[in-house]
Amino acid sequence: MQRVDYYQIGGFKAHLRENSSDALADRLLASSRDGGEFVLGMRPNGASNLLLPVRVFQSRRLGRPYQQPWSALDFVSLSPIQFANKRELVAKLKMMESNKKKSDGRPRDRSKANTEYTAGGEGPTEEGSARATFEHQRVFYRLCQDTIRCPEDYALNLARWFREVHIVSFAFNLWASDMSSLEERQKNPRVLDLGWTEFDAPTDSEDLRAVSTTHLTLEENRFLVNRGRTRLTLPDISQTMPRASVEKLLQDLFAPERDGERKPPKLLLVYDEEMTRHVLRSFGVDADQLHWVQGIKDLLYCPPAERVHDHAAYGYERDDRRYNAREPRDRSYNSKWPRNRSHSPTRRRPGDEGPRSRSSPPRMVPPSVYLVDVRTMYRNLMRVPTPNDTVPSIAKALNVLDTSMTRGEDDEVIYEAIDPQYWCAGRESRLIGYMWEEMARQESIDEQRVQRQRYLREEPVEVVDETIAAVAVDNGDMDPNDMIQPVAQSTPALRTAAKPVGMYDSEEEDDEW
Repeated sequence: MQRVDYYQIGGFKAHLRENSSDALADRLLASSRDGGEFVLGMRPNGASNLLLPVRVFQSRRLGRPYQQPWSALDFVSLSPIQFANKRELVAKLKMMESNKKKSDGRPRDRSKANTEYTAGGEGPTEEGSARATFEHQRVFYRLCQDTIRCPEDYALNLARWFREVHIVSFAFNLWASDMSSLEERQKNPRVLDLGWTEFDAPTDSEDLRAVSTTHLTLEENRFLVNRGRTRLTLPDISQTMPRASVEKLLQDLFAPERDGERKPPKLLLVYDEEMTRHVLRSFGVDADQLHWVQGIKDLLYCPPAERVHDHAAYGYERDDRRYNAREPRDRSYNSKWPRNRSHSPTRRRPGDEGPRSRSSPPRMVPPSVYLVDVRTMYRNLMRVPTPNDTVPSIAKALNVLDTSMTRGEDDEVIYEAIDPQYWCAGRESRLIGYMWEEMARQESIDEQRVQRQRYLREEPVEVVDETIAAVAVDNGDMDPNDMIQPVAQSTPALRTAAKPVGMYDSEEEDDEW
């Protein structure tokens, strides 16, 4: 992280406070026309604080606090948070108000927002890491869209290969009737089909866009079925192959190098990271041996020597334009959606480079894969148990729409609600990408949960009788409380379903939300 200091707004050990949340909101909103924009700092234990960079705090003439400011290193994520009006800001400040009682004899943040996270102390926790990981996705998405006006306010040290990252999602379906032991199912999973989709990253004018989908059914298991659900085939995409051919394709897809050159890093979106690792290992792709990285923290907060604005030292001219998400990428995997190629950064001429210091440290080699578990994102967002969830059931809960295989008048693309009864790893790989987008593009984790739960109370989701998890698990009854279908929000974004660009076509369409 860069060395950025922050003043805390409201809450436990705040640098700026007033007699009431209402008065504090008035002071903040009066100090700037952008008074509703702040930084959300996530502590290692999962507690969150509302922050302003010292630079911004001073420019708003909010005074000079007596306490020392917080350092960016005190937080595991720093992400944007906005409030559309005073009512929303006051509500957040009230959630941050700390109860002063000390039942256990030690001072800590006892606010409604943070008391459960501070009860165990200030040390790092799994929940704190998971909450920060969720916010990292929001930062990444906004960097792609160029909607973060001052990236330096978030202490970002972008890796020099940030612009080269390709977004890929991977899905699979297992035979649910496999009665082997858990150890055996993990070692030799009975994979029915698998699929992956390559995406163009979102930009300031377009959402996430699928450009290539591959769907492969294993020939050896083609007669196995999952009872209660129906296999779906994608026209002109689905193929049946022997396992040996599938292994070769997967090993080639995830190989760090090709023809002696390092391939661009991948942001790999999966559903159930643990089982994904087992499945890929069974096909000869060992994530541990390939040194895959969990999450994208290292992509956003890379060591200073590898920051994106230092890339001139690695043979590139500095490009001060916004992040260009549409870099040329490998198209050897059944590409069916052509697209325009963007210009790469200009190479420096050999004679333009100055002498290198002999003491320069060796260049850092980028990881081949940054792994993000979309199911974990959803579970930490909604904080509900989802033991029998599937990709389609959670896509339905997030109101992600599918593309119908039938067309309307004038060959118009038709979007329809997800039917969890159908399974197809090719379609599910696309849905995983759009599920990630639906969560990453919205509000911060706590505010988003409130809005989605509000919609749940208004329109409960329909629950299927039986679902088959991506992981081979024992059959059980579905708890209606496990299904969430959040949509409504004070902003239009969540009132409109996330709309993927044609799942079975290459047509680009505008999506206003």
